[in-house]
Amino acid sequence: MPFVQPPRRRRELLFFLENMSEEERGVTLPTDVPLEYRVFYRIVSGLHASISTHICSDYLNSTTNEWEPNLGCFISRIGAFPDRLQNIYFNFVLLSRAIQKMEPYLANYDYSTGIAKDDRAVKRLMPKMLRAVKNSGFVFDEKELFQDEFGPAMKTEFKDNFRNISRIMDCTGCEKCRLWGKTQTLGIATALKALFSYPDKSFRGSFTTLDFKRNEIVALITTYFQFSYSIKGIEMFRGMYQDFVTDWRASQLD
Repeated sequence: MPFVQPPRRRRELLFFLENMSEEERGVTLPTDVPLEYRVFYRIVSGLHASISTHICSDYLNSTTNEWEPNLGCFISRIGAFPDRLQNIYFNFVLLSRAIQKMEPYLANYDYSTGIAKDDRAVKRLMPKMLRAVKNSGFVFDEKELFQDEFGPAMKTEFKDNFRNISRIMDCTGCEKCRLWGKTQTLGIATALKALFSYPDKSFRGSFTTLDFKRNEIVALITTYFQFSYSIKGIEMFRGMYQDFVTDWRASQLD
């Protein structure tokens, strides 16, 4: 579904929300759509919504020429659509589960860059991140997917579709958008690879059966950070909206 045109003025936001139809507020997939296809839709939708959250969090104000959060942008692109918000969290949960599964491997991975300052920072921060994700509990059960006779074919379809998304990114004119889009697409693909291509035991012991390239590991961690930042942005916009509503209600009493 295309994005709804945002209101031009801040005071129009409440009217904008009150007059949106249920159909405009989200997408309801037919009940007979397989679970695997629903997951794919949620992944792509969440990726799109996450990128949009970043855009709205750092938006150029054409009047002041300053970069700042834009509440109208957020509401019209993400906030008014429960499914888009939910799909951001869904991707975060999926990424968290992949990192949980890969934890022994990631803890022993050689992140050396040759830059002493960066290497010290990675050595300090990675254990904290892995510990936090590990302590978040069991958040996603990948064993529910690809279990019937169509499972192998669907896995192949998943891989092909993600390759197509990455190729589409090559057509993006903005170099920054293309870089971040391809990085996060690779990050999600790496999470799926860890969840569905290897059993848990592969991430314990010598790791000899694993085949992860360095750019995949970097993309996975970067994408986890980007979705974390998106969730932080959602909390910021939620506070901004509450302040806006409070101010609006107070103005009606004057």
